[in-house]
Amino acid sequence: MIKPKSAKNETKILIFTSLAHFLFHYYELLLPALAIPMMLSLKLDLPSVLKLSFLMYLLTGIGSLPAGYLSDRLGKKNSIIIFFLGSSVSLILASFMHERTAFVLLFGMVGLFSSICHPAVMGLISVGVKNIGTALGINGVSGAIGLTSAPFIGALLNWIGGWRFAFAASGIIGLTAGIMMIISRVEEKKVRELAPAKSRKTAKAKNNNIKQFIILCVIMTFGGLAYRANSLVLPSYIELNANFLSGLLGSFSSKLSGINTVASSVFVSIAYIFGMAGALIGGRLADRFELKRLYLTFYFAAFPISLLMAVASGFPLVMLAALYLFFTLGTQPIENSLVAKYTPEKWRSTAYGIKFILVFGISSVAVYVVGWIKAAYSLASVYNAIGIVMIGISSLIILLITTARKETEQKS
Repeated sequence: MIKPKSAKNETKILIFTSLAHFLFHYYELLLPALAIPMMLSLKLDLPSVLKLSFLMYLLTGIGSLPAGYLSDRLGKKNSIIIFFLGSSVSLILASFMHERTAFVLLFGMVGLFSSICHPAVMGLISVGVKNIGTALGINGVSGAIGLTSAPFIGALLNWIGGWRFAFAASGIIGLTAGIMMIISRVEEKKVRELAPAKSRKTAKAKNNNIKQFIILCVIMTFGGLAYRANSLVLPSYIELNANFLSGLLGSFSSKLSGINTVASSVFVSIAYIFGMAGALIGGRLADRFELKRLYLTFYFAAFPISLLMAVASGFPLVMLAALYLFFTLGTQPIENSLVAKYTPEKWRSTAYGIKFILVFGISSVAVYVVGWIKAAYSLASVYNAIGIVMIGISSLIILLITTARKETEQKS
């Protein structure tokens, strides 16, 4: 059976937006995944190595708003191609650098080009795919695959040829994806209205949406801080506290250099596989249930898990990390559906730009917060801090639900 043209185009949109989301998160976690090999090679301590990524994370965030605006003007498809080519070339060039300043600047360029990804990808899905929640769930899974594969592939490439080789080989993957998208014919056209019955909103309704979007922005900011802290710490935290597999792997190889990193990356990958399931299930549920209550359920479930991670070790730590990622990555398609709900189509990429300047820009300070917590207390204490953030987020979502309920009662 031949697919209708619109269905074929939706398939292409899902393929390339998923590739883009995969690479964004793969590049994002590659440096933390290789932090310990880099620490040994560059003769730096762990906080100093993590700080090398500060400019990348900062520009990923603060570039999101202008990137969203440009995506609404230049086209979402063209913006995704720019992301593929720019971030990948920058990563390849960084792998050849020996000056720390040049390395930091080029990784900053990776972050700047990466800032294009989310506004363009989410914007293209929200206008070009019919079932937004399901599509965002699939897209969330692709991002989780990027997070999952970065520790394992990065560690494996490091084992084969060193961390510089790992960066260069990874950049070639993205460059290939960009060339493929240039060759393919992806049409950027609107296939549905998000809420046809509300297309002519009153000024009061628009103000209500703005108020709820502002509350959502505060929630997303704190969610971004928790997300960044966990993504920075988790690979090293598991390597230091759940390294029982390294002895088994070492018995199969005389090349012991990097074995601990490879062993821990297996566990990190397992944890992110659960995150993939969470993103897919969250997306499915977002098409069926009330978004705000679903949002609260997922975040509130993550609160006790993060506190338990602060005291766990060995295999229980791995399973707790898996559950934590299931719920926190499961919030992403729900959250992105809420952003689409509260914003008009013509400003959709700009709205996602606002989201990601908060999620990735402000959250870049987590690089320094994590270092401070580790120095003042311990690496485990980072998860106590994340738990406090989770309960704060849950309280804000309750405020969001209460605000919406009051507005509904006033209208009736």
